[in-house]
Amino acid sequence: MRSADGMLFDYFFLLSADPAESYHRSLDRLTEQAVLAEKLGFEAVWASEHHFGGEGFDIAPNPILTLMHLARYTDRIRLGIGAAILPEWHPLRLAEDVAVLDHSTRGRVEFGVGKGITNRELSNLSTFDVDRRNKEANEAIFQESLEIIRKAWTQDPFTHRGTYYTFPKLGVIDSYARWYPDDRRYRDANGEYIGMSIVPKPYQKPHPPLWVVGDSEATFTGAALLGLKPITWLRSHAALKRCFELFRDESSRIQGRAFALGEDAALMRVCFVAPSAQQARDLAEPGVNTMYRDYLGGLRGRDIYAEPGETIGETDLAKPWYEFLEERGHLLIGTPDDVGEQIAAIRDDIGLQRMLVFTWLPGMQHEEATASLRLFGEKVVPKFAGQWRSGRRLKGGKERRWT
Repeated sequence: MRSADGMLFDYFFLLSADPAESYHRSLDRLTEQAVLAEKLGFEAVWASEHHFGGEGFDIAPNPILTLMHLARYTDRIRLGIGAAILPEWHPLRLAEDVAVLDHSTRGRVEFGVGKGITNRELSNLSTFDVDRRNKEANEAIFQESLEIIRKAWTQDPFTHRGTYYTFPKLGVIDSYARWYPDDRRYRDANGEYIGMSIVPKPYQKPHPPLWVVGDSEATFTGAALLGLKPITWLRSHAALKRCFELFRDESSRIQGRAFALGEDAALMRVCFVAPSAQQARDLAEPGVNTMYRDYLGGLRGRDIYAEPGETIGETDLAKPWYEFLEERGHLLIGTPDDVGEQIAAIRDDIGLQRMLVFTWLPGMQHEEATASLRLFGEKVVPKFAGQWRSGRRLKGGKERRWT
């Protein structure tokens, strides 16, 4: 939903494993939440990608398949891949899969990409045997994969000669030469395969909106350079403005027009609302502490969440994660009025136009997350009252219900 002042609200989810039930029950509950988000007027629902989560955190091996499932039960809400980890995918396979999803949903896809944050995933899935510690190689694979995907979506035929990939492979005789029409775009007179085509190209032209998920200042300047829209969530409130300003300034320089502060950028925040501030904290605090203590905190440490120039001392390291994050503006937790005022303050400070709401914390009951989602949609979003934007309903489509 876009409000009258330009705000969009999306719903972001992580699936965590409950030892007491099977994965399909978690998927059922996610589906209920996605259907509710659509009814409440959220613009998009976003799925993450992570692998090998035996500890129970972030069980999300394939966002494309997850969103294809959610598309069966929704009509209008956009479907965000947030994000596909490019060094873990073959770029041509990813280009094909996302294009199929885009057609299946009649153009509801938002395509986010990332570089990856865990060594266990990158080292075991990357074709080139790199992990997060080799930042230079990881960045190079990321950029080359993105270049290939764009070519595959917009050029026909296309070729690529890069550091990591060569398409088509040189010297290969096309086995379809005897079957298919003689088309010199794809094979030469000797039958060598010389030009590639993926089918289908995306439903959206030239392709779905392109996002990148990251939190460093380099992510924002790199996003401007590559023509991507940044999504961030680990920066403190004070650090956000610097990042948004960098993206605005670089985008204005590269595109030769004046970008507004906050244009084409998004912020994700842990957000939980309840009838009272104490109830909201009581329900959200255990999940916040669990997620950051046992998962994100181990990956990132506390420095990424700190204020600009702040040195994290022993006192701060000893604080529970909830208290540490709350002091630095990372949490939107309270009554609808409290949270609405905080969002308005962020909007006024950094020009925020799009927010991803993350509610379903590890260990939180489905009913608690759903109640917060409903209350946010009914009490917070109307404070930024607006109309649907880019919501699409399939022509002749019937209303789908999740039961």
